[in-house]
Amino acid sequence: MIKDGHISPSQLLALMTIIIMGKGFDSSLLILIHWGHNAAELLLIISEGLMIGLIALLLPLMHDQQKNLVDLFYETLGPIIGSLCCLILFISLLLDFSMNVRYDLDQIRVAFLPTTPPMVILFITIIAVIIPVYYGIEVLARFNLLMFTVFMFMLLTLIFVSSKLTHISYLPPVLGPGLPTLIKNGVQHTGYFGEYLVFLMLRPYVRSYVSYRRTFYLTSSLSIVLGVIALLINQMIFPYPNNDMLFFPFLEMVKLIYFGRFIQHIEAIYAVTWLVVTFARLSLLMYILSLMAGSIARAHNYRRFAPSIGAMVFYIAILPATLSDAIDFKDIVLEKRGILLYGGIPILLLIVAYWKKWRGKYHAHKPPTSGQKKSKKETNPQPQT
Repeated sequence: MIKDGHISPSQLLALMTIIIMGKGFDSSLLILIHWGHNAAELLLIISEGLMIGLIALLLPLMHDQQKNLVDLFYETLGPIIGSLCCLILFISLLLDFSMNVRYDLDQIRVAFLPTTPPMVILFITIIAVIIPVYYGIEVLARFNLLMFTVFMFMLLTLIFVSSKLTHISYLPPVLGPGLPTLIKNGVQHTGYFGEYLVFLMLRPYVRSYVSYRRTFYLTSSLSIVLGVIALLINQMIFPYPNNDMLFFPFLEMVKLIYFGRFIQHIEAIYAVTWLVVTFARLSLLMYILSLMAGSIARAHNYRRFAPSIGAMVFYIAILPATLSDAIDFKDIVLEKRGILLYGGIPILLLIVAYWKKWRGKYHAHKPPTSGQKKSKKETNPQPQT
């Protein structure tokens, strides 16, 4: 196990909330809007609910503070199969993180640096998210706790201000394309919330298991409620299929905010806040990737892996020719085809771990056989009178 300090439950809540809800501010949100049709919020509930249920079943296996997710794989499936499964999850998270960097790269270009070459922005972005990794989890947690306050203030004010721009007539049908279609698309896009697996990597940094478990349910509840509200408002401002044609829903929404001629360019405040929160989120994901690489290699220092991971992210992020290609890659390859990885490998771990746990309890409570009773009597003879 790699030891890197401890964090409080409130800091863990801040870390995970920013990771999960930060997805709603980049272009990947279009995946939920596209496949949810007129009921993107229900698709979010189904996909996120399935991932939450999977993590909730894995939580009882994380009682031991000395183990993270990689350690649990090694202990349950053995060093060979366990390392192979962890490597597959690591590659999946690396590809997903690279696409997130690509989404944010294009959004930074549109909002701040339209004439700057993309390669320059990408290089600076990766350097900016690698540097915080060297400060460790405690510094990252304190910074994200501060950013959590800013993030929630931005989100709540954006919801309040944007609600004035909504039109009830745009309110979509309750079941959108139909419940069977929503369930099918929801299962296929469960991997959209694959970052919930990060929660299991942070177990060694929280001392109390009760606090750790309670924080998970608080995070998931907060993410679902605010995510549904944000999607409903988005669809009542940009009705489907118009909102399926926007590559930057967050920027398009803040551009509509207007407080009068004397208070102008209010969207800049939201854009700058989004930028800071984005770098905080990407820094934490880079830390998790470095931590996973160090745990898979059974090393004691995760920091040495950060530059190599940053280089891989750089080259992967420039592979998609356009932003549309990056969204399609995440949608088709990482979600629809990658569901066997995001879902199948954790389910395999779940089945084997609970089977071993049941077998251990069964043998512990199994009554001794006659041979065992006889040998026990022979080894403990009665004293002669």
